[in-house]
Amino acid sequence: MSFVELEFHGVHTMEPDGFTCALFRWNEGNKILPIWIDADDAIKIQAYQAGFEPTRPTAHELLAEAFQRLTPWVSSLQIVSHFEGVFIAAITTSGGEQFDARPSDVIVLSQLLEVPISIDEEILQQSSFFINDENLEEYFGIIIDRSDSDSNHEEVSASGDAQADADFQQLMQSLGVSEDDLFSAPDEPDNGATPEDRPDNS
Repeated sequence: MSFVELEFHGVHTMEPDGFTCALFRWNEGNKILPIWIDADDAIKIQAYQAGFEPTRPTAHELLAEAFQRLTPWVSSLQIVSHFEGVFIAAITTSGGEQFDARPSDVIVLSQLLEVPISIDEEILQQSSFFINDENLEEYFGIIIDRSDSDSNHEEVSASGDAQADADFQQLMQSLGVSEDDLFSAPDEPDNGATPEDRPDNS
């Protein structure tokens, strides 16, 4: 397996249904990878991102401390498999021990241990979507600094790219929403997917 490092860009709520997904970005390929997580896990992740410091250890903090004390160190946090919409993650210690994990738990441990998350490149290529910088900012509020990029990067992010538009439309369909849904008022009819149509990737 060949693994590539991902940038974590927070938890996003997709309207009109209010489903939550963790959003990753592969900088080299300018692709994004959405992973669905349940609402409770989304709240935990957002709390840690906001600097949450509990008075007593949470389960994730206890797990992080156990890894620090009982193993040489956590060497990697990886997304290693993907089957029928469900992503499987793994925690690997520097001693070679590997533990099965949910992506949502790996995200929290990544923040607590300051270890980046990586993914099998083959899974990334199969599950990610190209998105240009304009759509990334418009739909997810993510601004990519291209000040040090060359002209090739500027061409990739330019609007009007037919392939980018097609890939972005595919992404929206995979999330169960249309572009119109993202801007519809809450009381408008919901033409999106139902919860039963969603895989549980938490």
